[in-house]
Amino acid sequence: MFKKALIMLAFLLLLVSSVFAVRLIDPLSKEFSNNDSFVGTVAVGNTMELIFSKELTNKYQSLEIESSSVKNLDYSIKYEKESIKLYIVVPKDASVGVESISAKFFGSSASDSIDLTYEVVSGVLGVSPASNAEVTTYVDLSATFKLFFVNNTDSDAVYNIETNLPANWFDVSAFAVNKKSIQVVVPKRSSLEQSFNTYPRLEGSKEFKSTVYFENTSSDFSFKINALPTLKSKLSVVVYGLPFYSFSLLPSYFLNGLVSFAFVN
Repeated sequence: MFKKALIMLAFLLLLVSSVFAVRLIDPLSKEFSNNDSFVGTVAVGNTMELIFSKELTNKYQSLEIESSSVKNLDYSIKYEKESIKLYIVVPKDASVGVESISAKFFGSSASDSIDLTYEVVSGVLGVSPASNAEVTTYVDLSATFKLFFVNNTDSDAVYNIETNLPANWFDVSAFAVNKKSIQVVVPKRSSLEQSFNTYPRLEGSKEFKSTVYFENTSSDFSFKINALPTLKSKLSVVVYGLPFYSFSLLPSYFLNGLVSFAFVN
């Protein structure tokens, strides 16, 4: 009888210690121990989000970073009803390798200190064309190109797409003057296809370069637009230039430009 009581007590102590342990629920699902403190991988230039449970632990209310192997660690903490979120920002010039953080969790009846380790990696993100490199459309109508992104880390990966097209060719507004980029966020351990649109403002063929920035590097891709004319595009040529070859055409040239504004895309 006494032996059974000891077994039951040991089981209860094991259960209690398990309940009150620090639990990570994202990006990995695990309970920490002295021999297992790894929280995942993150690519240089990205941010790792760690989500710790409040409800499955010692009702932790706050978190404090006591030390880090990274000098001047850039991080932030967010408290939610059922979790604590720790964001670790990895700069683009970060060294590749395993880093560690000493964190202390404060609960309703106790506090726990654990060492968290994560790996900073490079060269594990990828991007490639996912559509034809040449697209035919009409002037002022969109030409769609697609890229395929791969993220093999345990953190979201951020990509930025830019082109060497004029601002109003990469913006739906024909009067845009500021060049923009498109940001693509690829979730952890996943891949996705992302499209971007261009808007040819003149008829004819135009080759352009699309540059994708990620980690601490970039990749260039060549594309081509074949823009067919429309009645509006023929009338609105005045918006893009003047007929210096024949100044006698100026009156009708400007009149055509005014008429073009009556058309709706």
